[in-house]
Formats: sequence, structure tokens, C-alpha cells
Amino acid sequence: MTNQHVRHLSKLAKKWLLSVTPSTSMIDQQVAIKATGMKANSHVTIRSVAEKKTDEIIERFESHAHYKAGDNGEVSVPDQAASGGLYTGTEPMGLFWSMVPSPGERLGVRFILRDATKPMVVQLSLYEGLLDTAALQTTEPKATAAAERWYMGKDVERIEVEHGRLRGALFKPKGPGPFPGVIDMFGTAGGLIEIRAAALASHGFASYALPYFAYKDLPKGLQNLEAEYFRDAVDWLCDQPYVKPGGVGIVGVSFGATLALQTSALFPKKVSAVISINGSHVFPIHPMTLNGEELPYVPFEGELLKEPVKDVYDIYDCWHKMYELQDEDGTIIKLEKNPKCQYLFLAGEAERQWDSVQNAKISMKRLKRHGCSNYQLLSYPEAGHLLEIPWAPVGSRFWSPATNSVLEHGGTPVGNIRAMEDSWPKMIRFLRRHCGH
Repeated sequence: MTNQHVRHLSKLAKKWLLSVTPSTSMIDQQVAIKATGMKANSHVTIRSVAEKKTDEIIERFESHAHYKAGDNGEVSVPDQAASGGLYTGTEPMGLFWSMVPSPGERLGVRFILRDATKPMVVQLSLYEGLLDTAALQTTEPKATAAAERWYMGKDVERIEVEHGRLRGALFKPKGPGPFPGVIDMFGTAGGLIEIRAAALASHGFASYALPYFAYKDLPKGLQNLEAEYFRDAVDWLCDQPYVKPGGVGIVGVSFGATLALQTSALFPKKVSAVISINGSHVFPIHPMTLNGEELPYVPFEGELLKEPVKDVYDIYDCWHKMYELQDEDGTIIKLEKNPKCQYLFLAGEAERQWDSVQNAKISMKRLKRHGCSNYQLLSYPEAGHLLEIPWAPVGSRFWSPATNSVLEHGGTPVGNIRAMEDSWPKMIRFLRRHCGH
């Protein structure tokens, strides 16, 4: 083989290139994906794949988008519009948030990394032509790249919490602090979910991921929750030397948001801020106890449940009783008992769990009636029930251990991600302003 042939083959081998900058980044940091070396004005497909490992199970999520190279034979994802695939238009992070379960994955699988000390690894691939999901399963890529996406920053430490009956994980910046303290809770997914606590710690908070059922020796379901458990969590976090005095915040989504509101009302002294992400103005499903006695609650109206559509249940109509309550009904959470707490309500207008916008408005109306002005609402069109951290995979149909079924959460992928992009930095600013002093 002549030197000319070697140079020619070398040039061909380097022709197609795919890069992501930076290759290692935080989950809420934008990156730039770029493809080079293609023919001018040629059509290409860029694919993203991420795997989630739980015990011995590996679940795969993926997306793809179609692009047209420019006159220079390049595609810059942040600057160019996708013409097709799982999203269209100019979406710098579209290949991340638009990922859905790959073909063959079980219905309702949700992308949650249970171990926040490890990154979400996204494999990126570049293909010639406009390929669909089926073709991408067997076609060899022209070029590849990988992106590490971290919830937990390198300057954050994780502390396992086993104090009395309290369980969970505390994430904090390294060093003595003091840092603003936050308790973080998820909903009926159960177990320990620590990704948001890790991400908050990466923004300077001492953040306690608090599980309350289906984890270690905690209750297996929602039937045996005691209010004192959440009081103890607030007390414990406030007592840590690295936490700023003056009260802690609580962030919750769905059932966890309702728990956050209830905790702030029952134990107001040390709770200075609450973010309710699509929570309820009443305690739902099963009663919680305080001093051994049941607190008022609204049961789930299972008789109103409609037949599932393609094995997905919509429970939106199963909560009529919570909207029939009068203004001063004792079932409505008494947020006025904590007039010094600041409340931030996030609500998806297209969600299908319950009417979160109405829930928030009822809570705010009650606060106003009691002379309080310590609240604000962020309401998002086309957003569903789960508003999380941008830019992880966004979905709307997830398995719920509490109902033993796949539930419709509502919203559109674009509507959900727009709500997340807007709300996440506002949440961080809110917590910085109102947690501790």
C-alpha cells in the first residue's frame, strides 16, 4: 500500500466526527453537541441512549433527531433545528430530555437513578440518512461520543442517615458550612430517591433526601405514616452544625408535596419555606396519625376509576370529594398556622393526577382569608404532574407502586421540559432566600 493510499484511508477514517462539550457536566448544565465531516447539505440522524441499572435489571432509554448539515458539512445541535425524530425545532438539550423507553422495555418504566453518586451516561451516535427508531436498533453509526451527566457535584458529600427511626441520605457541600437546609421528598414511587437532593447540594444546600415508605425498615405502604416522623426529620436537620439556623425548607412532588405542606402546618416553628410541586390542599388516600390519632383525609374514590387506555390508568376524576370541601373544612391543610413560612406552588395545567392548579388556589385562598400573603404560584400550560430537574428524560406514564398500575401523569414532552427549565432556577433562588438566615 502506497503512502498516498494510507493518507487517503486516514482521511476517510477521520471524516465523520461527533463531539459533546463539555463531555462531563452537571445534569442541569447545557452542553453542545456537534457533528462534522459530512457532505454539504446531507441528511443525518443523531441518536442518544442511556441505561438505568436497578439491581440486576438494565433498562434502556433513547431518542433521535434528524438534521441537515450546512454548507460546511457540519451540524451544531444548539444552533440548528431538527426536522424530525422525537422532537423538532431548535432544542439544544433535546437529545437528553426527549429520551423514551427503548423498544421492548416494560410499560411505565421511569428514568430515576437510585444512586446519585454515579452519573447518567449518555451514548451519542451519528448516522447517515434519516433513520427511525427501528432502523437505529441495527444500523452501525458513523461516529460516537459519550456524555457524563452528574446530579452530585465533585465538591458534594453524601452522608447516610440512620438516626432513630429516620432513614435516607444527606447531601451537602464539603466543609463546615453553615448551609441552608432543605428536606426533599418524592411521591408514590416509594423508596429513597436522592437525585434532587444531590442536585440541590450541588447548588450549595444541605439537602436531606427523606424516604417515608418502601425503604429498609420504614412502612411498606402509605397506610401507616406518622406525622412525628416528619417532625423528627425537621428537628434532626435543624440540629446539624452545618445547617444555617432560622428554619429549613421542604421540597416535595405529588404526595411528597402534600406531606411538605402538612408538615409545615403541624410543626411550623422550624419550617421556613415549602415548595409544593403538584401537591394537594388536603391529605389524600390514607390517614396520617398524630399522637396516635388519625388526621382528617380524603379517600381515593376508586369506584370512579375509568377503564384503562392501553393499560394506562387516568385517576383525575377520582378526587371529587376534595373539591366539595367548604372553605374552613377541617380536612383542608391549615397552612395559616405557619404564617412565617413562604410557600411556592408549582402546578401543571395539563396534569392528570388531580387538579393541581385548583389545589394551589384553594390553599392560597385559605392563606389570604387568614390574612397571609406568604405564597406564590407558578402555573405551566401543557405541563403534567412530574416537574423535575432539566434535562433528564421527560415522560408522562409511570408505574406507581401505591396503585400497582401505570398512571397517566399528563402534559406534553415540550410542555413538561419548558416548565422544568423555568421552574428549576426559580426554586433554587426561592430556597436560598428563605431557608435560614
